[in-house]
Amino acid sequence: MIKVLFYIYQIFVLLPVVVIDTIILGMLIMVVSPLLPSSLRDSYNSMMGRVWGKVIIWASLLPVTIEGTEHISANQSYVFVANHLSCYDIFLIIGYLDRKIKWMLKASLMKIPFLGGACRISGFIPVDTSSPSKVYETYTHACKAIDNGVSLMVFPEGSRSHDGKLGPFRRGAFMIASQVNVPVVPITLIGTYDVMPRHRDFRFICRRPLKIIIHEPIMPDDDDKDAAEFFRRKSREVIAQQLAEEEQAGRM
Repeated sequence: MIKVLFYIYQIFVLLPVVVIDTIILGMLIMVVSPLLPSSLRDSYNSMMGRVWGKVIIWASLLPVTIEGTEHISANQSYVFVANHLSCYDIFLIIGYLDRKIKWMLKASLMKIPFLGGACRISGFIPVDTSSPSKVYETYTHACKAIDNGVSLMVFPEGSRSHDGKLGPFRRGAFMIASQVNVPVVPITLIGTYDVMPRHRDFRFICRRPLKIIIHEPIMPDDDDKDAAEFFRRKSREVIAQQLAEEEQAGRM
């Protein structure tokens, strides 16, 4: 009976909230942000993004735990990398990672009404792999976005997991971190796959507790000639170890 009521809640409450939240916050960014001084735009856009993400998480009735916020500084730029399990990863990170961040995201997301416009105004970077010149353009755009405490958020697996397991990490995000000489911060996301796995997009969600674990920043080893590869390998090791520990704890 409780499950049926939750399904009804999602149809008549959650879905309208997601749509209205996206329209209102998208319009606020598209209308207000261009009118602000450039020094305030990133802070304003990030604040609106946090409201958007938190409203969706709250409306989904999902409890959230955050660990490791002491590892990051408000005035330092980073490249954040996280495991990618579900579309709820986006709501969770943008809502609860209290930093000025710009995202590298699929170009197709820019076509979503209101959301796409807000992403463009916010300076998010669409990933275009249609040609080598487009890849280089994306890379250059991302490098320029990291400045004055503004960080970059990337899912280095490239797409959501099909089975909830951690996939290979691509080098792109780590090449950017190496190029602009900023730390890489791994983030482990727990629970989002159970809420809405990839094969159940735009259907009913399941209630599960969510957790964000922010790990210590990683700087390249001075003796390592390939900093990007060091970043890639170390970040994946940290997230994989945390996932294994969480899985082991869940079995006890």
